[in-house]
Amino acid sequence: MKVIVCAGPSPSTVFSHVPLGAALRDAGHQVMMTSCLEEMVPTIVGVGFPAVPITDPDLPAEKIISPDGKMPQIPDVPIERERLTGRWYARLEAVTLDALLAFAEDWRPDVVVGGVNAYAAPLLATRLGVPYVRHAWDINDASEMDRGATEELGERLAELGLDGLPEPDMMIEITPPSLLLPDAAPAQMMRWIPGNSQCRLEPWMYTRGADARVGVTIGTGVMRHNELDFLQQIVENVTAVDAEVVVPVQNEAATLLSERVSGIRTGWIPLDILAPTCDVLVHQTGGSTMMTALSFGVPQILIPDPGMWRQTEMANRLAATGAAIVLTPEEATSDAIAKSCQEMISNPSYAAAAAELAREIAALPLPSEVARHIERLVRDAPRGRRA
Repeated sequence: MKVIVCAGPSPSTVFSHVPLGAALRDAGHQVMMTSCLEEMVPTIVGVGFPAVPITDPDLPAEKIISPDGKMPQIPDVPIERERLTGRWYARLEAVTLDALLAFAEDWRPDVVVGGVNAYAAPLLATRLGVPYVRHAWDINDASEMDRGATEELGERLAELGLDGLPEPDMMIEITPPSLLLPDAAPAQMMRWIPGNSQCRLEPWMYTRGADARVGVTIGTGVMRHNELDFLQQIVENVTAVDAEVVVPVQNEAATLLSERVSGIRTGWIPLDILAPTCDVLVHQTGGSTMMTALSFGVPQILIPDPGMWRQTEMANRLAATGAAIVLTPEEATSDAIAKSCQEMISNPSYAAAAAELAREIAALPLPSEVARHIERLVRDAPRGRRA
């Protein structure tokens, strides 16, 4: 088969496609990967996949989202903000369609795999008449984001004779079964396996240097999103804990952070290397970070932005299992974080709840098995739907 993967707009979304993409390639299939942002091309290449450029490198995301240069006001209501996010993702994806179609005419893929907010994927698959596989990245319910995307893509959908986003021929779900929403649609389950980029390792990255170790991360975009001050505040609060504090962050941010906060270990550390060494992972409720920690049975302290519906919803669902504690940014003081960390370290119930979720994840079908299901999907697709 020839498989085109629409990998979405961030390093974490690229990373989430690596296990299935590798399984498809190991099964003898050709896999090409794209992103709606030109800056993701080095990330795609860095995890070992050929990257198909489909965006204008001189057209920044901000210009696509707001052509007149006037960014719309962010809604105060979190669910409305989630729908606005869906509209923005849809705009970023829509401008890639012409390039995707040009690529498809040359390469003729047999199936399109797209992440939950890679909205070009279902439109491309529909235009080509090939199966569409939607790949979940975390435990997020994308329905509200989909509503915003549907509004934004109205004209594109009408051109295809549609009044809504095309339903996937296969939905790949990676949420542990006990965390699935009651009304979750039937899906092909798949085991979460981290797919992040790697580096030359130092012993302190994979070995503990103290009785307790706490990891702190707010994702891969610290410098890109001007979040160094926010990260510094969290790290300073975590240093009140009687534990070794490790901060996986890009090298530029690590240099600045180590100058501002003493007594920490920081640098670019693959999260799948760091997480198994931690007693607690503190983060901003990033979906991939959450899933990586869960896959290793690590309890989490989550600090979601209250204005972000997705983050808050995921944080509350995980906290309900007993594997996490949720703090707002205002609540995340030194005393509160220290108390929460010490509670998690001393009370085995948190680790037990996280370990149970890790067992659920480990019991799900491997990407290699899901790859075989995709093979059958393509094989059994009606001939009229082939490109």
